[in-house]
Amino acid sequence: MEHDEPRTTDWLARDEAARQYVVDATRAVESLVASTYGPRGSDSVILTDDGKGRPETVVTKDAGTILGAIERGNGFVHPVAALFVDGLDSVRRGLYDGTTAAALLGARLIEAGVDLTDEGVHVGTISVGYAMAANRAGSVLDDLARPVEPTDRALLSQVAATTMTTDLDERRRRDYVDAVAAAVSGLAAASDDGWLDTDDVTVRARVGEGCELYRGHVVRRRPGAHETSERSRLSFDWSPSIDGVRTDVRVACVEHAIDVEETATSFGGDGSAGVTVEGAAGLAAYADAREAAIDSVAAEVAALGVDVLVVREELDDQVSRAIESYGVAVVDRAQYPKSDVHRVARATGASVVGHVADLDRSKLGRAGRAYEHRVADDKWTFFDECDGAVFTLVVGAPTEQSRSTHTALVEDAVETTAIAAMDGQLLPGAGAAPVAVARDLRAYARTVAGKEQLAIEAFADVCESLAVTLARNAGFDPIDTQATLRHAHATAGEGPAPIGLDVATGEPVDAWEHGVVEPRRVFSQAIDSAVATTEQLLAIDGVATPGVDLGRLDPQTEHE
Repeated sequence: MEHDEPRTTDWLARDEAARQYVVDATRAVESLVASTYGPRGSDSVILTDDGKGRPETVVTKDAGTILGAIERGNGFVHPVAALFVDGLDSVRRGLYDGTTAAALLGARLIEAGVDLTDEGVHVGTISVGYAMAANRAGSVLDDLARPVEPTDRALLSQVAATTMTTDLDERRRRDYVDAVAAAVSGLAAASDDGWLDTDDVTVRARVGEGCELYRGHVVRRRPGAHETSERSRLSFDWSPSIDGVRTDVRVACVEHAIDVEETATSFGGDGSAGVTVEGAAGLAAYADAREAAIDSVAAEVAALGVDVLVVREELDDQVSRAIESYGVAVVDRAQYPKSDVHRVARATGASVVGHVADLDRSKLGRAGRAYEHRVADDKWTFFDECDGAVFTLVVGAPTEQSRSTHTALVEDAVETTAIAAMDGQLLPGAGAAPVAVARDLRAYARTVAGKEQLAIEAFADVCESLAVTLARNAGFDPIDTQATLRHAHATAGEGPAPIGLDVATGEPVDAWEHGVVEPRRVFSQAIDSAVATTEQLLAIDGVATPGVDLGRLDPQTEHE
């Protein structure tokens, strides 16, 4: 008796349909970031929500920022798209660069893998071939890489410049990269173990020109998030906490506000905890006792030799005035971000204490100069010429609206440049590395007897597609560029060549000589993340979505 073939339900996609479902999702994510690749990439506009759930418009050409903005909004509700983006997180969160390359590699490896599957190649064979290609690519990058000393400001400047793909005028770019390189090399010079803590480099942006580097920290203070009304903004104390410029200042850093009543008894009453007020006389006695307690605390702070008291929490106005009456400047609300008080401590050599009662002379720090300026709706307190390896870059953005964009741009450059300094290895940029890998893999594939050869050749094509995308975004014919770069690499000798694309002319160029370089880890991690994500998604041969019409799940339109 013959049995009927089991019928696929309306909510279950199998085999070819499931594989196409995966390809469509990853291709849609790729389409979100492909146009941003390279220095001539385009900006994207994302309508999303900020961290507090308020509507936000993000204009960027950074793939990590695009994916992050979408996740802050509705997120990637398509299950495969969500898995794919999660696989890119190791690049996006850890390296601050290479997210676009990882997304392009991953999506295209998946598509090529599905094509091979449809031709009869087993998924396991494809995964083995991809792993062989990735391992071989590592050897090629070993031969192509060059060392960089962590204090080599010239090379670090080239890394920073390559990272900054946003359109900048040449003078502004030069100012930015010089400051980034100086800050990173300063971190490296002070490091004993080669680890660079980029939390000790803060970027502040203002409207103006240039980019100043301060050895120390700039505390940014403003009305709090709960003070959103115009009245609150106007009532904020905009007067300078530090008059003029103080030199050779001793700094104390405290976490919590000063509360003279926190452990008070009844100010001379029966000794019970709290404050007891009975009648007008009791109220007057309470006020006198409180004033005396505040004055005592202020006098003790001044007696320690403190010039500037930095407090993370907000101080009561009466407490601040009492301390200032002894000649001690008060910088409270040092909490944007929350670690500001700790950065001041690391810069000045101070120790952060929980309460003012825990202060003594051994816990004080020193700054060569301290002063304050108002910048737009912020008060900036500068602790400059410090001994600690803590740096602040004050970036001059062209407009008020571009301050956040330029802050993120320089912050990413700091992170990527620090990776180069820590790892001590650079690769030529401008698409040179992926084309060199592609050339080697094609030769290597001919030495592989099994079907893995097909996966290795596909891997080579995908790597080369990065340079093609670079050319397309720069406005050049991608086919002509592909042929030109292949010829340039083929005639460059036996070893991998540092030949990439000059995005200004469309001609092949030696990336080393052109000053287009990137940390070795960026491209290596992009390959590793893409291969790992591809292996996971290629194994999907069924998608079950009860009650959901698969045809309506299109992340390319869901997240515009």
